[in-house]
Amino acid sequence: MNEPLSAGRVMDALRACYDPEIPVNIVDLGLVYNIAINDEGRVHVKYTLTARGCPAHEYLSQQVKSTVEKIPGVKGVEAEVVWDPPWSPERISEAGREELRKAEADNSNPMLDFDPANFKPSKMGHLVKNPDGTMILINPANGRFRVNEDIANLWEKSEGERTVDEITSLVALDLQLSPVEVRPQVIELFRSLIAGGLIGPETRKRDEHELPIHP
Repeated sequence: MNEPLSAGRVMDALRACYDPEIPVNIVDLGLVYNIAINDEGRVHVKYTLTARGCPAHEYLSQQVKSTVEKIPGVKGVEAEVVWDPPWSPERISEAGREELRKAEADNSNPMLDFDPANFKPSKMGHLVKNPDGTMILINPANGRFRVNEDIANLWEKSEGERTVDEITSLVALDLQLSPVEVRPQVIELFRSLIAGGLIGPETRKRDEHELPIHP
């Protein structure tokens, strides 16, 4: 039996969405302001950005819509950017602050300064697709990261045969956007995947196992 559609369920799903420039999901980052659901199952998400003119605007909007649309019972999604009240770092949850502390420690990785025109990322670890639709990336050290479909697809495209710029062109085609629009976000997502131990420079292929996680 499916769990009833609720604001809490939508918030939980949105934890798989990330501002590409910050390695914290948009819920713990404090970007989601309000979720409204009408009797017909249409969901209205009000969220903000860390700053006006943020280049992640279009990419983040696509993430929010595609993620919420996959929740059973949802008949439509509207994602609205609002600016009142303005976002500030005080809105970040304690879990989000811990992720930022980890990211700062990981920034010493020299691989983060890759050249997108030459670096050929190769996926590490494996992807788990659970029966409820959630997806988890697990690195070789058994670190687990809940991700949305966009991030999972980016990881799956990383076979060590294409450069970051070539993968960016594929992502742009999928989203029906220009490579110039998505390039900054794709680069930041790759940095997050590298910091999480999910991407390396190796060219050898690895097996992917799609098994459910059991508590």
